[in-house]
Amino acid sequence: MTPIKIILIIFLLIVLRAFLVQKSLILTNRIIALVMFFFLLFLVLFPSVSTFMAGLVGVGRGVDLIFYFSHLFLLFLIIGLRRRTVVLTDMVTKLSRAIALQNPHKPHDENAQMHEKAQ
Repeated sequence: MTPIKIILIIFLLIVLRAFLVQKSLILTNRIIALVMFFFLLFLVLFPSVSTFMAGLVGVGRGVDLIFYFSHLFLLFLIIGLRRRTVVLTDMVTKLSRAIALQNPHKPHDENAQMHEKAQ
């Protein structure tokens, strides 16, 4: 086994462990992480498979195919995170408004209090 394969397998194991340690992770995401791990491990151990798959879909090299798919994956990830951020921002806004309506008095202005004490 070549040194690059060993390094890639170690990194895959580190990423998998970091992903699976999260206690809030739902079962579906854990299964997806395991499937992706084993698929990537398979491609590291047998790189000619990615070249064969690339030839089936009309891409020149296996590395190019993996590059294209990784960019699509990252694009979907960014879109999902953006959507999640918008939802969370809306939730925070609604909670802030609800709290503001429950406490209608003005917050204390420290500058005004200091000015009154000085006079």
